[in-house]
Order: sequence, then structure tokens, then C-alpha cells
Amino acid sequence: MDDRAYDFWLSLSFWSEDTFGLDIHRGPIGPLKHLQKEVEEALKTPDDLEEYADLLFLVFDSTRRAGFGYHELMDACREKLKKNKKRLWPKPSLNDEPIEHIRDEDKYKFIKKDGNEE
Repeated sequence: MDDRAYDFWLSLSFWSEDTFGLDIHRGPIGPLKHLQKEVEEALKTPDDLEEYADLLFLVFDSTRRAGFGYHELMDACREKLKKNKKRLWPKPSLNDEPIEHIRDEDKYKFIKKDGNEE
């Protein structure tokens, strides 16, 4: 197992608490609001790797400030991936727009007359 991500989580945690205040005094809302701003920057410059680093910093920081640990986040990511793999997804288009899973109430839109899913 590669421990670089966990080592980074720890390094960021120490720096963040030292710079922005202890987790017991500051919750996840500030980093989540900052994350919204950074998403807008990444949308403007999607070829800038540093913008993705900013996003990861803020996801890690807000997760920790919400009371979750690195391993809990990774476990939640694994479980969410399992869940997403079981979902029905529309065929991707050639444009670069978001693709969301088909919700149960929308599923009927993707059923052919013969009863098979599209």
C-alpha cells in the first residue's frame, strides 16, 4: 500500500490546524465554502494541476474538520464506488457536461418498449 496520501493527509492536518485553528474551534464549513471558490477556478483553468491540488487540500481539510479520519474517507470512497458501479448511467455524450446516475423515478425514461434497458 502506498502511504504517500496518508502522509500528505497528516502533513496537511498539522499545517492546517497550526495556520487556521484547531478542529475543535473550526468546523468544515469554511473549507467547504473555499472549495466552492476553488471549483470555479478549476472550471476556468482545467489544465492547471495546481487547481486540483487546491481541491484535494480542501476536501481533506473539511473532511477532517467534520470529524472523519483519512481511513474513514477512503473506506467511504470505496463504498461509494461500489454503489456507483451498481447504478444505471446514461450513455455519455461527446460534450463535456456532467453525467448523473439515473434516479429510480427517472428509470422509466430509459426502458424500451420491449422492457429492456437502453
